[in-house]
Amino acid sequence: MVRGARKAIAVGVAVAAACCLQRHLTFVPGPRHAAPVAAAAASMMMAPAAFADEIGDAAKKLGDASYSFAKEVDWNNGIFLQAPGKFQPLEALKAIDKMIEMGAAADPKLLKEAAEAHHKAIGSISGPNGVTSRADWDAVNAALGRVIASVPKAKVMAVYDSVKAITDPGVPAYMKSLVNGPDAEKAYQGFLEFKDVVEKNQVATASAPAVVPSGDKIGEAAKALSDASYPFIKDIDWLSDVYLKPLPGKTAPETLQAIDKMIVMGAKMDGNLLKAAAEAHHKAIGSIDATGVTSAADYEAVNAAIGRLVASVPKSTVMDVYNSMAKVVDSSVPNNMFSKVNPLDAVAAAKGFYTFKDVVEASQKAIAVGVAVAAACCLQRHLTFVPGPRHAAPVAAAAASMMMAPAAFADEIGDAAKKLGDASYSFAKEVDWNNGIFLQAPGKFQPLEALKAIDKMIEMGAAADPKLLKEAAEAHHKAIGSSSGPNGVTSRADWDAVNAALGRVIASVPKAKVMAVYDSVKAITDPGVPAYMKSLVNGPDAEKAYQGFLDFKDVVEKNQVATASAPAVVPSGDKIGEAAKALSDASYPFIKDIDWLSDVYLKPLPGKTAPETLQAIDKMIVMGAKMDGNLLKAAAEAHHKAIGSIDATGVTSAADYEAVNAAIGRLVASVPKSTVMDVYNSMAKVVDSSVPNNMFSKVNPLDAVAAAKGFYTFKDVVEASQR
Repeated sequence: MVRGARKAIAVGVAVAAACCLQRHLTFVPGPRHAAPVAAAAASMMMAPAAFADEIGDAAKKLGDASYSFAKEVDWNNGIFLQAPGKFQPLEALKAIDKMIEMGAAADPKLLKEAAEAHHKAIGSISGPNGVTSRADWDAVNAALGRVIASVPKAKVMAVYDSVKAITDPGVPAYMKSLVNGPDAEKAYQGFLEFKDVVEKNQVATASAPAVVPSGDKIGEAAKALSDASYPFIKDIDWLSDVYLKPLPGKTAPETLQAIDKMIVMGAKMDGNLLKAAAEAHHKAIGSIDATGVTSAADYEAVNAAIGRLVASVPKSTVMDVYNSMAKVVDSSVPNNMFSKVNPLDAVAAAKGFYTFKDVVEASQKAIAVGVAVAAACCLQRHLTFVPGPRHAAPVAAAAASMMMAPAAFADEIGDAAKKLGDASYSFAKEVDWNNGIFLQAPGKFQPLEALKAIDKMIEMGAAADPKLLKEAAEAHHKAIGSSSGPNGVTSRADWDAVNAALGRVIASVPKAKVMAVYDSVKAITDPGVPAYMKSLVNGPDAEKAYQGFLDFKDVVEKNQVATASAPAVVPSGDKIGEAAKALSDASYPFIKDIDWLSDVYLKPLPGKTAPETLQAIDKMIVMGAKMDGNLLKAAAEAHHKAIGSIDATGVTSAADYEAVNAAIGRLVASVPKSTVMDVYNSMAKVVDSSVPNNMFSKVNPLDAVAAAKGFYTFKDVVEASQR
């Protein structure tokens, strides 16, 4: 019976590893969720062997007695992933908690040595039963013996007793029936002798508690994550047996490779922080309710502890774990888990997690962190670069006013702009620039027809001189800074500067492309619009402004080029292009779910005034002014091509969607992180939380989650390329 119970402990650890592999958020303190820390704290901390003579010699004697038995055990048998008795999640949690306590009390250096011994042993596994080499068998036993000897006997026995309490009495006899009986008895006798040596060297008191950091950025980010994701945590059925089911379609050896990466990561973790994480999990288990959910405060503490722990490991090691898990977790697993919760809560949790991940990454050692490339519309449309009708408008605006440089035609066009100012500034001051009417369609809502007009704007922007576009963006930024008064009008000097900059941009584009914009916009504009707009201001001032505009137009036309600037040079074969393909494959089903013909994209942001929204637009203009001119031109050209392949539902082809993603990724990578984050943060202030929830409710949630996952992976690649 003693032997059987000790085997049950091994089964318990195997179950812990299985749970770790099948959780969506590995730091969620559900009833068996503490198992990863049980495994980590019990075998993944690290260092040079103590008690080397006695325990090492005893381990060799144990090997003599037990290795024949070890070779008979089918270590690849799925039975080790099953509960060792009746399924009792909350009772099993008590056993896991005792494992965590034991791990937290152990010497971190010896835990590190145990992790390294396990990693080496996994490397020597061979044969149909998946057994390690004799040398590594001995080394693992010695390392575990030293770990156990570094923990007071009472804590070790607490693990033994708690596991025994949940183990079916018939388990020992059944397990023995699977091997040679005499070999099992010999191994058991060897184990008892080994146990006596370990006990002889056992400490009387546990190592000191961990020193827990506080007031750091990871702690602050953990609070934000916890606030965002706790509703999702409460949605999950932590008492389900799904966490004990094997990963579909994967063998034990395949899964073991992923576990090995976790062990390697654990061996590199900071010992004090791993101890702190174990202690945080122990406390969190103490506050778990009848549904298996810990308190909000303890959940936050666990998140902070794990964030600090991950930040103590090099990024490459963390990514090894991520990539190995991606290989063994079938796509059906997250989809199945997602289907069991409130999708809006899950998305809020995912969003919070990725923000938290960025903060952890910024604190991570041995890495140069770049940028979180998630701008504005990522929050309200899930993917901002989808080429649906009117969706190309940001690029229309960018290509038409956000590129950049020293003015051309300075004498004539600049002088003409001043004359236009004399004629039009009184009119400009009468216009209520804060009126929401400017966000409405200028006629009957015709999304696909409007898209044709946007396409012409994009073509015009792509044909313009990038340096002049930059100047126009900078002039607009300065003009926004001087806006004042109830109507939100800019200063006279900035009014003139904007007109001059736009005149130079237009003069850098062949007349035919400019007229194509005029004609396409006219085609979708209600004939009554001019008269109505004129009725809102002083009529004579409007007439004077219009005449001034015609005079200005003539000067611009006189200086207009005959041919467009050269097409963009489009990069290829780069990492962003490869990542764009992966993103596109992951998110194209989501793109097809969206109703691109809806008028929702023309509705104003709820609860926000025009001046508030203008501040976010200003940040976009500043970002556009810093973009690489060639890459901005390339992005405009990619959008133009994508619009050409749009079907009756407003969705472009998969190939053009991929090209747009690649173009935007390269464009964002050409801008400093601080500028991108200014856009992101300014949009966060004006986009109400109801917006993403409303948009999310209109699509297939599984497609949306797959798209979000693909986006964040893409973001990391863009970030790595960012200057």
